[in-house]
Amino acid sequence: MTPAVHIDRASSVSLQDQLFEQLRQLILTGGLKPNSRVIATRFLADQAGVSRTTVLLAYERLISEGYLQTQPAVGTFVSDSPPAPAKTAARAKTASARGPRPSPHAAAAAATTGVRRIVDNGASVCPIDFSAKRFDHTHLLSGKAWLQGFRAVLDRHTNELGKAQPPAGAPMLRQAVADHLAATRGIRADQDNVIIVAGRRQACTLIAHVLLRRGDRVITETPGDPDIDAIFKIRGAELRHIPVDDLGLRADRLPEGPARLAYVTPTRQNPLGGCMPRERREQLLAWARDSDAYIVEDDSDAEIRYHTTTPRPLCVEDDRCRVFYTGSFAKALGVGLGLGYLVAPSDMVEGILAIKSAGEEGGAWLEQMIVADLLASGAYDRHLRRVRKIYLDRRDVLIASLRARFGEPRLVGAEVGSQLTWVLPAESPSATQVCEAARRLGVNVEPVFGETSFSDGVSAFQDRALILGYAALSAENIDRGVERLGDSLKF
Repeated sequence: MTPAVHIDRASSVSLQDQLFEQLRQLILTGGLKPNSRVIATRFLADQAGVSRTTVLLAYERLISEGYLQTQPAVGTFVSDSPPAPAKTAARAKTASARGPRPSPHAAAAAATTGVRRIVDNGASVCPIDFSAKRFDHTHLLSGKAWLQGFRAVLDRHTNELGKAQPPAGAPMLRQAVADHLAATRGIRADQDNVIIVAGRRQACTLIAHVLLRRGDRVITETPGDPDIDAIFKIRGAELRHIPVDDLGLRADRLPEGPARLAYVTPTRQNPLGGCMPRERREQLLAWARDSDAYIVEDDSDAEIRYHTTTPRPLCVEDDRCRVFYTGSFAKALGVGLGLGYLVAPSDMVEGILAIKSAGEEGGAWLEQMIVADLLASGAYDRHLRRVRKIYLDRRDVLIASLRARFGEPRLVGAEVGSQLTWVLPAESPSATQVCEAARRLGVNVEPVFGETSFSDGVSAFQDRALILGYAALSAENIDRGVERLGDSLKF
């Protein structure tokens, strides 16, 4: 349920206190019922226009005072017996009157470094944003290139506009994807096995509808992607979260017994970034064979990689045709394009297309044809090399800046993608505390943390690591941001 919260930025009461008090009142007045699930922090942060860290801290206070309770691997819920209003009225009054209290160190640092908040329609925005979801759109495919592709497709294929497209997608794009995967990833896929999808979420939704029944066991990574977890939960699956480390999924922790499906991100673990070595891949495939399970191999980040020595995809090593392979053009061409692909085992194609055709007629044909031309002409590869060079330069600036200020930092996932994970020094504050302090200094950074991310509340990365996205930042802002992160560790 999405609670009705209203943040008053003109108020002297801090954002965290406002959020805490409004949620507390909703619980006390019955607006949020006992044992009801509360909205995930990322969604509430978007709705309220505040940082996710602010929501996390408000939730932590509500948990500590007995208003909320957590269920590992399930979520956060309203307590079955919240505190009575009389016991907390005095404390609420004090909190409301207290107002914001920035740390002396943060105030001094802001004064000496000239940090300022940018106000955009009343929302407070950090000037330096390390969010992994941001990209520098000036380095994506230009509007001129898209317009040229648009005209070329219409000149050659105008008659196709009046035809219904097959649910698998435009045949030209499917063949172009098959050729691209064969050349770049060693995947020998027939065009008939390639299905064009809107992205990895649609791919997983289609697979879940075809494969899963209530009670089926599904293996996912932790920390992982809660959106993918939600797709499998909707189908009634029993999720089993397997921990990851610097090298991705801990294959030695896979459970014995039957399982229906495992969702993994072996080339670049999402979100940490570890690349699963060959030995673990072999263990995973052997486990799938013994458990009679299928595997979803999400390779969405594989396009942006800086070394050519990544292990071969699981689907290449799979001799039983039990691996679904999915990828995306989002990192190179933009998330707004909404195009990805799924390579499905032959015996699963018919069922997936039956489900897909019930909801759409093959997707956006024009965009598919433009991307097919980009792939076939070599323009996509040239563009990809340019984007990789830009991101590699920015990654190198980030790593050099971290080393200059923190010695030899422990980094994960620097070889692939447009972000990396920095495991904080043992003596530093928690990741949540660092993020909150950094935001006061004009820097937005996200912790590896989430109420649904950890199956048992135990992880080497839980609230001890930061995700640093560098795709949208200039070298100057990267260096300045790391400097302020150093200040945030001192409070």
